[in-house]
Amino acid sequence: MDRAPLMAEARAWLELIRLPAVFTAPADVLAGAALTGALASTADTPLTAARLAGAVLASVAVYAAGMAANDYCDARIDAAERPHRPIPSGRVTQAQVLRFVVTLQLLAVLVAGVVSVATGAAALATVGLTWLYNGILKDSPVGPLSMGACRYGNALIGACAVAWPVPPQAWGAPLATLLYVAAVTAVSRFEVGGGRGGAYRTAVAILVALSGIAGLVGALHNAPLWSTLVGLAPTLWLLRAVRPAWPEASGGAVRGIVMAGIFGIALLNAALCAQAGQPLIAALIIALAVSGRFVGRRFYST
Repeated sequence: MDRAPLMAEARAWLELIRLPAVFTAPADVLAGAALTGALASTADTPLTAARLAGAVLASVAVYAAGMAANDYCDARIDAAERPHRPIPSGRVTQAQVLRFVVTLQLLAVLVAGVVSVATGAAALATVGLTWLYNGILKDSPVGPLSMGACRYGNALIGACAVAWPVPPQAWGAPLATLLYVAAVTAVSRFEVGGGRGGAYRTAVAILVALSGIAGLVGALHNAPLWSTLVGLAPTLWLLRAVRPAWPEASGGAVRGIVMAGIFGIALLNAALCAQAGQPLIAALIIALAVSGRFVGRRFYST
């Protein structure tokens, strides 16, 4: 049996969900859970671990479905701008992608609902946010913020899996991730035409500034040295891609910033966990990000 067609089809689906970036999805959930657990003094019990595992699985399904829905909604644009993608290249059809997306989303809500009613509601709301972004708001002025809201919803899946009601302070913590993701999304708008002009430089500058939020919080609160160093990681990581792409950049260089920014989401969440006194979860998030970056050598992330 010739396995080449099967491998080619599998690759198309893995490209569709942006496999390397999928490794960053648990970072939102783990950070939301860690911050909520610290604020709610939730015990680290097998029950909590099982709930958290369910929340991570649900978030991965939500994220993968959202990435596939992005290509479903952008099929006509991609035919002109990104013909190599799975749908315009003819490797999968829009009908197949829609069935795939809906199946993953139903699975996500079902698994999250088994964890708890609140977790299921958070997953359902996040699914709605992904459709709102992909189908309506992507090209609008609030498009980047709506993308950030999807990641915020992902964090709430983790928060709700650990405690309900969620402590008031825990509702605010994922806002750092929301704003950072919004900045990454704003920069991604320059992927096709390249980055130049004041709008591009402003977007990149804001992204770099937001990458340092966790480190700033740690410095202001006299955090331990190790957590402060973790807080610097997102900025140092991002600057590697920004330096050769400033003050102007080709589309390829902008994609480099966006790719770095995507994995920077995980590093930022790790830094937030470090500030919350959760070094093991921070280390797990970093390990996932490194794994995703390794996979990124074979698959695109943006």
